[in-house]
Amino acid sequence: MENMMHDHDVMLRMRQIKKRFGPLEVLKGIDLEVCRGEVLAIIGPSGSGKSTTLRCLNRLETIDSGSIEIEGQFLVKSENGAAVYAAPAESRRLVGCMGMVFQQFNLFPHMTVLENLMEAPLQVKKMTPAEIQPAAEDLLKKVGLYEKRHAYPSRLSGGQQQRVAIARALAMKPDIMLFDEPTSALDPELTGEVLKTMRELAAEHMTMVVVTHEMAFAREAANRVIFMADGNIVEQGDPQTFFRAPKEPRTQAFLKNML
Repeated sequence: MENMMHDHDVMLRMRQIKKRFGPLEVLKGIDLEVCRGEVLAIIGPSGSGKSTTLRCLNRLETIDSGSIEIEGQFLVKSENGAAVYAAPAESRRLVGCMGMVFQQFNLFPHMTVLENLMEAPLQVKKMTPAEIQPAAEDLLKKVGLYEKRHAYPSRLSGGQQQRVAIARALAMKPDIMLFDEPTSALDPELTGEVLKTMRELAAEHMTMVVVTHEMAFAREAANRVIFMADGNIVEQGDPQTFFRAPKEPRTQAFLKNML
C-alpha cells in the first residue's frame, strides 16, 4: 500500500532548502516530503534547524534557495539560484492550508476561550458568529475544554491554554498541522494532556509535522521520525527501526542522552 502513494498524496515537499541568518547557515539543503495523513516527528539538538524548517513552511522565515510545494502548488521555487515566492494572495492561500501551534500559547488575553477560536474565522472567512460558534464549541469539546469556553486565558493552566491554541488552529480547518515544540514551555505534569490531544489528532489521520523533544510521542504517535543536526537531516525512518537501531553515530549519541 505504502509505495502506491500518488503525487497528489504529497501534502508538503521541501527540496534543497537553504537558509542563512547572516554568516550562519542554519539549513544546508533540506529535502522533506510529508504525505496525507502522515505524522512526521522532527527531533534533534537545539540549534539543529528543526524549528527553522517548520517556520519556512508557513513563511514565518523566508528561504534563500530551494523549493517548497504545498499540496502540489509552489509556495516558493528557485530561479537562477534565488528563491522566488508566489504572489502574495497565492502565498496567503497556501500558508492558510496549515495550522501552527507554537511553544508559547499566543492566545488573545482580552478574549474568552470561545472568542479566541472564533476570531480568525470571523476575520478571514467573513462568516457570522452564529455560523462559526457551533463548530468552535465542538472543537472545545474535542480538546476537553467546553466548560471553560467563557473563561479568559489567564484563568487557565498552561496545558489548557495550549489545548485551546490547538483548537484555535483547527478552527480554520487546516489540511496540515505544524507543531513547534508545543510542550516545551509546560510543566511536566501538564505535558500529558497536550500530547493526548495530539495523539487523538494523529489517530484521526490529521497530517502533522511535529518538532518535539518528547521521544515517547515520536515513538508512539509518529509514522516517521527525522533526526536533524547542524542544519542537515542526518537520519530518518519509521519509529520502530529508528529508535531500536539508529544507524548514524550522531543519532545514537543523541538518543542515548534522551532515552
